[in-house]
Amino acid sequence: MPATQSILPKIPFIRITGLFLIGILLNHYLSLDAKLVAILCTLLISALIFFWANSSYSTIRIQNFLISVGIVCIGIFYPVKVKERPLPSFERKDYFMAEVCQKPAEKARTYQTVLLIQNKLLPKPEKVMAYFSKEKFDSTLSTGDQIIILAKPQIIKNMGNPFEFDYQSMIQARNIWFSVYLTNGNYLKTRYKVHRVIYTAEQVRDKLISILTKVIHEKEERSVISALTLGYRAEIGQDTMDYFASTGAMHVLSVSGLHVGLIYFILGLLLSFLKRGKTGKAIFACVMILFLWIYAFISGFSPSVQRATVMFSFVIIGNGLRRPVNIYNTLMASALLLMLLNPDVIFDIGFQLSYLAVFGIILIQPALYKLIDVTNPVAKWIWSLTTVSVAAQLTTFPLGLFYFNQFPNLFWLSNFIVIPATTLIIWLTLVFFSVCPIPGLALILGIVIEKITHWMLVVLKFLDSLPYAVSQGIVLSQTQVFILFSGIIAIILFFTSKRKGWLLSFLVAILLFQLSNFYEKSKVFNQREIIVYNSKSMMIHLVNGRTNYLITNDVQNLSENEISTFEKVRNHLELNPTQIISLDQSCKSEYGDLVINKNQLKFINATISSGSVREMKKISELITLKIQATDSNTATIEKNIYTGNSDLFGESKPEYFCTKLNGAFLCQIK
Repeated sequence: MPATQSILPKIPFIRITGLFLIGILLNHYLSLDAKLVAILCTLLISALIFFWANSSYSTIRIQNFLISVGIVCIGIFYPVKVKERPLPSFERKDYFMAEVCQKPAEKARTYQTVLLIQNKLLPKPEKVMAYFSKEKFDSTLSTGDQIIILAKPQIIKNMGNPFEFDYQSMIQARNIWFSVYLTNGNYLKTRYKVHRVIYTAEQVRDKLISILTKVIHEKEERSVISALTLGYRAEIGQDTMDYFASTGAMHVLSVSGLHVGLIYFILGLLLSFLKRGKTGKAIFACVMILFLWIYAFISGFSPSVQRATVMFSFVIIGNGLRRPVNIYNTLMASALLLMLLNPDVIFDIGFQLSYLAVFGIILIQPALYKLIDVTNPVAKWIWSLTTVSVAAQLTTFPLGLFYFNQFPNLFWLSNFIVIPATTLIIWLTLVFFSVCPIPGLALILGIVIEKITHWMLVVLKFLDSLPYAVSQGIVLSQTQVFILFSGIIAIILFFTSKRKGWLLSFLVAILLFQLSNFYEKSKVFNQREIIVYNSKSMMIHLVNGRTNYLITNDVQNLSENEISTFEKVRNHLELNPTQIISLDQSCKSEYGDLVINKNQLKFINATISSGSVREMKKISELITLKIQATDSNTATIEKNIYTGNSDLFGESKPEYFCTKLNGAFLCQIK
């Protein structure tokens, strides 16, 4: 019997969860007729009833197939597609009663928090992202406080620049659609405090952070410790996030399986005495699960904590029942439970990466570890950490490249630092909170924790500064990601089953990836675009094949964020190094497909007067323009997706003619 067939019956949740996942994906990507799916379910139930009494081998196979199709149908029906909800309209400033949902976090220019607002115009309370001006900010604001605000909520939108991070979707997933900016005099704290269970958890975490603040004075170290132990990341600076990401250590900043696993291990040692007696194991299991969920609650109950806590709860229950726990079954059962609670969790990047990493570690790491027989304890520990890092990267790197377009080359080295350091920091911080009533001992522990964190950051910054620490600008399509995962699965199954067919499948996947890469490269030479960026400076990106120019009004004043924006586009479109041209300094220049003089700019066969180009810097939203060359001396330019700015070219200008078509604008430039 093939290895894959002999393993699957021992892990039923792989099949159940996989089929349910397929149903959710079909529901998400396809417009399926609910009536047809209902008819199919009815036919399946009828067929199962018909075959149920027959126990022949062929009939059992038919029953298994029908049950599998039935699970897929359940996955299709289970998620309810939410129609785009009508958003309330705020035409002017109004008064709202608001609740502070989390402690305001200090940012570069503001204090940021989430408010729950309501007034007579809102059908139900609405969450908004709130930004408080630092000028005369009320520093006593805390979780659960009730305030009265005068504001005009604005719909949260992305900047609209190509290939940018989709902040709008991320924040809407938290059911936040609006933002407000509040200055001194636009909000008033009342004496009333709102009491909710989730606020209580936030308040407990706030108190623990305030205890840390009294002992650990360096902001960066304190923010990292708060993230590692309590899951509070709001105060971590972008620079800190960047070098954690570029060294492959980003995973430790999110409280997840690593952190919950350490808590599980610590609690297991401290509470081992409960296992005595007839009911000891049951008491131990209940207390362990209770403490794990309390920790998850205090750390913000984030999706990553939920996943890890659910998984370890399954492990504890399995051990308590004295049944062998199959880790694959446990993982898939926890994933199924999370999908039942929220089907959209499968589209969460953290969900995808964490489960892939765990599968890589438990499936690949043991085989890698056995490749070298190490006897020295120190070398054994180093080899173990190396194989864990490599195994996790093997199963997650396609998604990492797809989402972040970079690969941390020194991930294997950074884990030698961050994993032991994180373990020490979590253990010592838990002891610190336990002994904080003893000031002297708490002070000593606080200094030790701060020093460990400081040196961990020093090493990560050094690794980040090394040449070739990270490979950036790697772009993969969805098809290429699918092919890579197919190849990874094929090679794993080959080493598991030793069947040559899987090796052939792996080689076919490599060939398909190369063909797909060749196809993507070939498209690069035919791309022609004009991109007007949404930025403070005027930025117009002209693209012809791989040749590209950036037209701006002042090269010297381009910010790092603006440079990063067009560099991201350059990486995705696989362009040559960008030639930056200052329009104010160009009298007359010719660049082959681009001609600039005092009065006009001509790119390919599109001509725009220089005055009109300068007006583009006043645009409040991005406009993406695609050039389609025609036989005449005109070009058709399509304004995609984005609404507003219908007078971009100005219908009064004789050289432009604009018409609206299906929400887009077709403009001819003569």
